[in-house]
Amino acid sequence: MVKDLLTRADRYRCLGPRFARAFDFAQSADFAAMSDGTYPIGGDDVRALVQRYSTKRPGEGRWEAHRTHIDLQMIVMGEEHIGVAPLGRLAAEPYDEERDLLWLTGDGDFVTLRPGDFILLWPEDGHMPGMAIGDSSPVLKVVFKIAVD
Repeated sequence: MVKDLLTRADRYRCLGPRFARAFDFAQSADFAAMSDGTYPIGGDDVRALVQRYSTKRPGEGRWEAHRTHIDLQMIVMGEEHIGVAPLGRLAAEPYDEERDLLWLTGDGDFVTLRPGDFILLWPEDGHMPGMAIGDSSPVLKVVFKIAVD
């Protein structure tokens, strides 16, 4: 897991051309003007999921992980907590290959995402996104799905 500011995205371009495409799009797109949905970025190996939702209260979130994609999550408007934990600390349910989704149970730590922040979540990082900071509040978030080789 890496949490940083989008203004320092150039530090992460060395991770490969897929990361560079995602960060370029993150820094140039007007997400507030975009409809919710999935946007391919130069091919099937990188896509952006634009999402508007209200954050969840404690007890409403679920731990998850992905095997074939790295998540680059960033907040455009609002703020949220996101849980993070190494997979080794969580118990896994059966993997859903079609959805690239592994549901998990257990405990972890929480970090805060605000506009300008991003978090990179690798396949070995369990995460619980969309959690409220205090009361539930609206969020505009973009999740980039970056294919793992």
